[in-house]
Amino acid sequence: MDIPYTVSARPDTGLYNAKVGVWLFLASEVMLFGGLFSSYIFLRVGADYPWPLHDLNVTMGFINTLVLIGSSVTVLLAWASIKLRKFTAYKVYMAITIACALTFMVIKSFEYRAKFTHYSTTLTDGTILTGHLPHGFEIEFGEVKELTLTIAGKKSAVDADPVGYVLPYIKGDAPKFKTEDGKEITLDSSSFADLRAAALAKAEAKAKADGMQQVPNWTIKLTPATPITFSVPPSKLLAKPSLEAKSISFRDGTSVDGKIINDKMTLEVDGVDLRGTPEKEKSLAWNEHYLGSAWKNAFIHQRDEAIAEFNKKYSDGKGGTTRDPAKSASQQKEQFYMHIESATPAAHGAEGAKHGAEVHAPKEEHGAAHAAHHPEVQLERKDVLFYSNFTPKLNSYYAIYFTLTGLHGLHVIAGALVLTYFLVCDGRRLREDPEHMANRVEVGGLFWHFVDLVWIFLFPLLYLL
Repeated sequence: MDIPYTVSARPDTGLYNAKVGVWLFLASEVMLFGGLFSSYIFLRVGADYPWPLHDLNVTMGFINTLVLIGSSVTVLLAWASIKLRKFTAYKVYMAITIACALTFMVIKSFEYRAKFTHYSTTLTDGTILTGHLPHGFEIEFGEVKELTLTIAGKKSAVDADPVGYVLPYIKGDAPKFKTEDGKEITLDSSSFADLRAAALAKAEAKAKADGMQQVPNWTIKLTPATPITFSVPPSKLLAKPSLEAKSISFRDGTSVDGKIINDKMTLEVDGVDLRGTPEKEKSLAWNEHYLGSAWKNAFIHQRDEAIAEFNKKYSDGKGGTTRDPAKSASQQKEQFYMHIESATPAAHGAEGAKHGAEVHAPKEEHGAAHAAHHPEVQLERKDVLFYSNFTPKLNSYYAIYFTLTGLHGLHVIAGALVLTYFLVCDGRRLREDPEHMANRVEVGGLFWHFVDLVWIFLFPLLYLL
């Protein structure tokens, strides 16, 4: 049975069925992305914090824009080649379109990776330090007296698995432990299985003796035979411990009694954002244990230069300005955000005429190899209010950035899969019914043009404005 109007046009619409269908589908897509774009605008207008400005890699975004525009051209040429019965040219143009889609996603994956490895740390006075965690953020917990393993008597979200959850975070070689009966063991999968079986047997015996319907949980206590220290990321714990905490609890429920030795965050700083700091020159960033007075002087120099340039550019000739710097987001960033590109600030002599990142280039004696380094600071736990990598949990901007670009990326993948199917699996239709094939490619091309159009809106909205 043939499906009508796959090649010829319907008499009522003048279009074949697939084309009517794709236009209806694209109308729903317009409503979807329109709602998301509107959400972005309202979030930006109502933001109660300095909205991220020019934080994304414009070069990568621009290259991806060119890639998608090029793919829109090649998918159109692929359709035209079928209409002209140039099947070899069709295959070449379609292959280029698919390659462009893959290129787009590869570039986007590099951009995403950069966000996941870049961190923002908000200090208690509102100062934001950005940079990388060379060793991650880990809590050192030592003077361990005892490990308490909770064996679940019934199905539970918390059930001891020290081999998978606890042992990987012990510094040094695997230690030995003493059980409650004084036996010394090396804790591994085999020894823990024996401990678990014995604990469940005791729990079942207790349940039977007490007439209980369900087997109760049972605890196993282990004492380190030698001193051990844990180095564990806070994300691996059930709750972030306080500085005075005498125990930590892993995600499997294992509790460790001891003492916090060190919970400082080591951050390679590549930016200082003081837009949310009431007293800029008294920021915690300028603490002698952090960046210090040298970077404070570099910040003051950059701020004064930015103010002087703004006053000169927007001078009203009467000692004032035609624009309010407090209402200019770009000027606020110029004044109060300092991008750091070297381990030490530069002198302000001959380089004083430079502005922005160039003013902080390393001095000549440091050598070219040192230019890529950043100052490394150890932030005290008491000074850290919040930290996150540049992912949706950081702020509303990155939440909607990942939502919009992620949803668009899924459309790119879906469109590329459809076009790949046309190229690889639809050869018979191409040979026997090229007009029908041309209609299918046209519908796929319409969707691909929509994907390109969405990115044309996304690029300036997220990267440029």
